[in-house]
Amino acid sequence: MTENAPHEDDFDDVAEDRFSLSVNGVADFLSMRGAKPTVSLLSPSGDDGSTASVMLARSIAELGRSVVLVDMTVSGCPTQLMAQESELAGVSDLLFGDTPFGETIHHDRLSNAHLVPQGNAPPIHTAGILERLTMVLNALADTYDTVLLEFGAADMEGVTRLLKYIDAEIVVSLPDGDGQLASETLLELRTLGYSNVVIMSGSHVADRTAA
Repeated sequence: MTENAPHEDDFDDVAEDRFSLSVNGVADFLSMRGAKPTVSLLSPSGDDGSTASVMLARSIAELGRSVVLVDMTVSGCPTQLMAQESELAGVSDLLFGDTPFGETIHHDRLSNAHLVPQGNAPPIHTAGILERLTMVLNALADTYDTVLLEFGAADMEGVTRLLKYIDAEIVVSLPDGDGQLASETLLELRTLGYSNVVIMSGSHVADRTAA
């Protein structure tokens, strides 16, 4: 197994040819027939990547598709950008509290996209959290055309533990186009068994008629 593991020097060349799109390009891709309804968004550079993910949700909504962004970040950046008011119930209240499912879904203040905010309930160590989260995400996937899970700069291994239970597209949000960070992130994902990855580079939207 170790002999076949990718070397970083070899991976740099692969990363340069990796599937890379603008925000609108990713929105168009996710709206194509055959695209998976659930999307795992990783933003290794932090809040700038999460901001681009919010733009992605709004771009998908502009296409007339139903879309919800679930704020799984530590910083709460998507919630701050999308929520119409503070301290709305969200994903943490679903997982660690007693808030009904319907009370955690809210309208984006600038588009037709929906948001499941970060929430207010403090995380606790309890059995069944992963199972409960999987059930929530499956319910959302049955309701919306596209479900965006924004993880921010989360621990990659923790994210991939969830991905074992859901079938999701993987998008790495890197608006500043940091090639070194892209290579490192893709290498880590590949060693964890995930090589089919889309890079969303550039926070600016692209002309959909250019294709």
